[in-house]
Amino acid sequence: MTASQRLLDGEDRVAGGCPAILARGRRSTVLTAEHARSMAARRPRTRLVELPAGHAVHASAPGGFASAVREFLDTL
Repeated sequence: MTASQRLLDGEDRVAGGCPAILARGRRSTVLTAEHARSMAARRPRTRLVELPAGHAVHASAPGGFASAVREFLDTL
C-alpha cells in the first residue's frame, strides 16, 4: 500500500486541467492539511474542501461530502 501511495503522489495525479474536488477530513491521520493544500495548489482548477471527518470522508461525513460534491458540480 505504501509503494502504491508513493506512485499516486507523482505528477500523473496533478496533470490535466479538468475541474477537480479534493475532499479532506480534518481528523485524517493519513492526509495532512499541508499536503492537501499542496496537492490542490499544484493542480489547476482544484477545489479543496475540508470536512469534520476522518480520512474516509464519504463514510464518516456522508451528508457533508454529498453537499460538497453537489456544490462543486453546480459550479461546472
